[in-house]
Amino acid sequence: MPGKTAKQPKLKKKAGVFDVAREAGVSVATVSRAFNLPDLVSEDVRRRVLATAQSLGYAANPAAKALRSRKTHIVGAAIPTLDYAIFAKMINHFQDSFAQHGYMTIVATTGFEHANVFEKVKTLVDRGAEALLLVGAIEDPALVSYLKQPHIPVVTTYSYLPDEIVPCIGFDNYAATQSAMEYLADLGHRNFAMIAGSPRGSDRQRARIAAYKDFVGSRNLHGAANIIIRNFTIRDGTEAIRAILDKYPETTAVVCNTDVMAFGALSESRRLGIRVPQDISIVGFDDAEYAAQLDPPLTTIAVPAEEMGRLAAEMLHSSLSNGEPPRFVRLDSHLIVRKSACPPRALKQLRLAAAV
Repeated sequence: MPGKTAKQPKLKKKAGVFDVAREAGVSVATVSRAFNLPDLVSEDVRRRVLATAQSLGYAANPAAKALRSRKTHIVGAAIPTLDYAIFAKMINHFQDSFAQHGYMTIVATTGFEHANVFEKVKTLVDRGAEALLLVGAIEDPALVSYLKQPHIPVVTTYSYLPDEIVPCIGFDNYAATQSAMEYLADLGHRNFAMIAGSPRGSDRQRARIAAYKDFVGSRNLHGAANIIIRNFTIRDGTEAIRAILDKYPETTAVVCNTDVMAFGALSESRRLGIRVPQDISIVGFDDAEYAAQLDPPLTTIAVPAEEMGRLAAEMLHSSLSNGEPPRFVRLDSHLIVRKSACPPRALKQLRLAAAV
């Protein structure tokens, strides 16, 4: 009849653990043990419980099982940002490695200020993270205190810090910057400037700035104080190179602490009619995927992002599986020479004149 609606079938109630226990003729505790601690029940009882559960359509709740066993198969990673490709590359390899073992990775971003990250790290643990990957030195006093207690396996990455309170898998940021400075000095550069990120809360930036200052001072070169502090964006790179050209016009070589900054510096130089590398040499840091595609291709420091992620996952998984503690590992960085640096123009002119 018009207006009459069909009667909806009654939904069948989902079988629960009490139903399985009643049908199998065992206690609820025995059902729980059959699923979660099978070694504690006889083989006949276990088979009877599982067969009954299957016939009733009952499946153990994985979340409840995780709470009982304290095994969530979740790991956490606290990194400065996902906007920056070098961190994303590391995390991709970290989570891919763990995924092969059935683990899920939860990522929390902390920003580049590492002096106040405890709450985000603690949230990862509260959400069930069985192991943690961090980035750089641990400088938050609350986090230092927390990690001194034996909670879960932790490694820190991106910096080699032999005195860190937890094992690190990283490279020497100081030595990496010195290799770039050595290369530029060997080309004949004597007037330097640096575009850096804030050293506050970042051991990586502090190490790179210190390497720059120490090298310039030890070689009696110029520009130890010519350091422009900016954020890690292309726009900040463009603003920084304009500041350098305005404040330190004698500069012939600019060391950038990220490829993102170098990208901005290089593109702005071209816009201003400053030739790279003929008028000014520019080097970067990270060897981002686009570095080789810039015009000119960027000379930069290649960092082992993929290896850091993979090794961190392997060590943390070993720790979770067999109790083997993570260890300190120093990885190598490499200077990748392309075409954004050459001898300074005055020196090139002298060499050409001498060759005539």
